Amino acid sequence: MREPDEDPSAADRGAPEESARAGEAAPEQSARAGEAAPEQSARAGEAAPEQSAHAGEAAPEQSASPGDGAPPGDGAPPRAAAGAPRPPARDRLRRAGRWIKEHYCTIDVRTLGLFRLVLGFLLASDCVRHWAEARWIYSNDGVLTNHYHLFHPSSGFNFSLYHAFSSLGEVHVAFALSLFCFLCFFVGWHTRLFSILSFLLVTSRDNRIVMIENGGYVVVNLITCWAMFMPTGTRFSVDALIRSYRERQERTAADLADRSRPAWALRPYVSGIVLLAILNLATIYYFNVVNKSGLIWRRGETVHYVLHLDRMVTGLAVVAREYIPFWAKRGLTWGVLMVEALLVMWILSPYGRRFTRALAMLGMWALHGSFGVMMRLGPFSWFMIGWSFLLPTSQHWDALERWYRRRAALRVVVYDAGSPLAFAIMRLLLRLDHLELLRFEEARAPALAEAEAAGGGEAVGGAEARPELFEARDPSDGRVFRGAAALREILQALPGGRFARPLVWALCLGAPGALLAAVSRRRDAIARFFGLARPPRARALAVGSPSPLAEKVARGRVIAREALVAYLGLCAVSQAINENKSVPAVLKHAQPKIVQATIVYPRLLQGWGMFAPNPITEDGSISVDAITVDGRHVDPFTGLPPDLELSDARGLGLGQIRQDYFNRIRLDRNKPFRKPGLQDYLLGYHERTGRPDDQIVAFDVYWVRDQCPKPGESAPYKNEAIPILSYRKPGYRPRPGLPPLPPAPKEQSAGN
Repeated sequence: MREPDEDPSAADRGAPEESARAGEAAPEQSARAGEAAPEQSARAGEAAPEQSAHAGEAAPEQSASPGDGAPPGDGAPPRAAAGAPRPPARDRLRRAGRWIKEHYCTIDVRTLGLFRLVLGFLLASDCVRHWAEARWIYSNDGVLTNHYHLFHPSSGFNFSLYHAFSSLGEVHVAFALSLFCFLCFFVGWHTRLFSILSFLLVTSRDNRIVMIENGGYVVVNLITCWAMFMPTGTRFSVDALIRSYRERQERTAADLADRSRPAWALRPYVSGIVLLAILNLATIYYFNVVNKSGLIWRRGETVHYVLHLDRMVTGLAVVAREYIPFWAKRGLTWGVLMVEALLVMWILSPYGRRFTRALAMLGMWALHGSFGVMMRLGPFSWFMIGWSFLLPTSQHWDALERWYRRRAALRVVVYDAGSPLAFAIMRLLLRLDHLELLRFEEARAPALAEAEAAGGGEAVGGAEARPELFEARDPSDGRVFRGAAALREILQALPGGRFARPLVWALCLGAPGALLAAVSRRRDAIARFFGLARPPRARALAVGSPSPLAEKVARGRVIAREALVAYLGLCAVSQAINENKSVPAVLKHAQPKIVQATIVYPRLLQGWGMFAPNPITEDGSISVDAITVDGRHVDPFTGLPPDLELSDARGLGLGQIRQDYFNRIRLDRNKPFRKPGLQDYLLGYHERTGRPDDQIVAFDVYWVRDQCPKPGESAPYKNEAIPILSYRKPGYRPRPGLPPLPPAPKEQSAGN
C-alpha cells in the first residue's frame, strides 16, 4: 500500500502474469449430484460451443502420463520402460499448463457468487461513505471545482464521469445513480453490465480528486477490475434465478420433484483472470513485507508509532496505546510482518488448499479487521477482506454443505394446489433449496373443488373452505407448522436460511404471521395482479449442437478475453517492478505510453508498502484560524475556535477523506489547489452556515505537527504550526470597536 504521506499523483506509471486458457476443471473440484465428468472439464460460464471444442481434450488429459505414478490397469497407458526416451518438451509444457490451470486458474462458481455479494455490499457502503462528503469534496461548493480540475488535472491520463456534475444537487444525482449500479451488481441483475459500470464509477470517483487517494482506493479499483472478467452472476443472483425460470417451466408437483441442476450452475470457471487475481493478492503481501526494511520495523517499534498518529487512529486505538505495554507492541509489530509473510505462502500454496486457503482467509480477517477498527484507512482493510472471498475452493463448499446438513432437517411443504400464487412460491423455494431438504405436496380442498365447479371461485365457500397457502410438516414425527412457524421451518432448511431469518422478520415488520394471513386471504387477487392466474406458457428451448459459426464466435470471445487478461497482467507486472522500492534498479524500465494509459486512467497502480520502509513518526493536521466579520476566531472545518496545539490530542476523529486531504494539501506540489480551491471553500463558510456574521475577512491555514512519543514514552513533543496559506480581504475596515486585522504570516513549506 502507498505510504500515507506520499502524494498518489506522483505514481503514474503503469502490468501481468501469463494466463493459461480455460479448459479443464481442477481435480480437487468435488463432484456434486448430477454433475458429469465432461461438465467439469468444460470452461465455466461459457456456451456449448466451448464444451464441444474441448471435448476431444478430456480423455487424454485425464489419463496419466508416464512418470505420473498412475497404476497400470484398464484405461491407463503402459509405463515407460527403463531407458526409454523422455517425453518431448511439448508434452511437458502441456502437463505444466494443465497443472497451472487446475491449481491456479480454476474457481468454483459458488465462490464467485459469494465474492460478488461481498464486493457489491462493500461498493455500496463505500459509495454512501463518499456521498456523505459530497458537498465539500465533490461539488463546486467544495475544495476543488470540476472545471478547475479539468484544466489543472492532478495526474496524467485523468478521466472522471464526476467531472460532468457541478452543483451539489447534480452530485447527489451522480451518487444516487452510482449506488443504484452497485446495488444491481450486488443482487446480480444484469451482472456483467453493472460490473463494468461499477468499475467505471469507482475509478471515476477516484480520478475526481486524486489528492485523497490512498492504497485502499487502488485496491478497490483492482478488485473491481478483475471482477469484470469473472462470471460472478452465475450463482446466488437474480440473473441465475431468471435463467433458471426460463429454462425450466414447472407445471405440476411431479416437476417440483425433479432436482436436476443445470450444467452452468455446477461447472467450475477456468480463466487466466483467476490466476491474475490470486497472484495480485499475494503480491500485495509480498511487497508489504520486503519493502518494510527500516530500522524501526526491525526494532519492533512500528505499532507504538502508529498508535500515536492522532490524525489516523480511532478511539479504540487511543485506549489501546495507553494500556498496552511497550513489549506487547513490539511483539505485535513483528507479528504483523510474520502474518503478512505467511499469507503469501498460504495464498499461493498449490497443495493442501483446504487448509492453507482457510488459514489465509482467517489471517486476512484478523490482520485487516484489527487495522480497520484501530485506524481510519478508508476502504483498504474492508476491501482486502472482501478480496479474501476469492480463496474458497469446492472442498470448502462441500464441507460447509455437510456441516449445514447435520444441523438442518427435512421438511415437507404442503401447498394449495388450486393457487397459482402458492405454486409460484414453491417454484422459488425449489430454486433456493440447493441442499434438497424440502419436499413438496399438493393440498386440495373439497369445498374449493365444488366452488370451482359452481363457477364461484373464491366467492363461494369463503376463505375457510381453502387449505393454507402453504404449511410445513416434519416427516419424522408428523408435526405440522403453519403461518410464521411454517416460514421459520422452511428458512431453516434452506442454505443460510437460519442466518437470513432476522432479515426476513425485519422485512415483515416483525409480524410475518399476520402478513402471511393477509396474503393467504387475497391469494387469487395477488396472483391475478402478477399475472400468475394464467397457465405458464411453454418456451421453446434450443436443442442440439450449435452451428459452426456459433462455435467460432464463442471461441473467439474466449481468446479475446484471455488475451486482454494477459495484457493487463503484463501491465501489472511492469507497474509493480517500477513502483516498488525493493525491486532492483536494473529491472526498472521505461513504459510505453499505452501501458501508462492502461494503468493510470483507471488507477490500477501496484506500489505496495504500508508504512515502509519505516512508519511515520511525525503527526500532523490542518488547523485554520479564520476571523469573521464580527471579530470571532473560528475554524471553518470544525465550527470551533482554532486549535494550534496537537500534543494534547487524544485522537482527532478525522475520517479518511478529511485527514488524507489535509495531509496532501500541505505539500508544496499541491499549491495549485490551494487557490482558488481551498481558499474559495473557506470564504464560503457563511453561505454554508446561513449566518451573515460568519463571513470571513481573514484566515491563516496552518499545518500543525508534532513528533510522536519516543518508544516507551507517551507524550508527543516538538509541536509547531507552519503557515501554508493566508488571506486578507482587500479594502476591509473593521467594525467600530474591533481591532485591525493582524499581519499575514509568511507562508512556509510543510513538505514536498
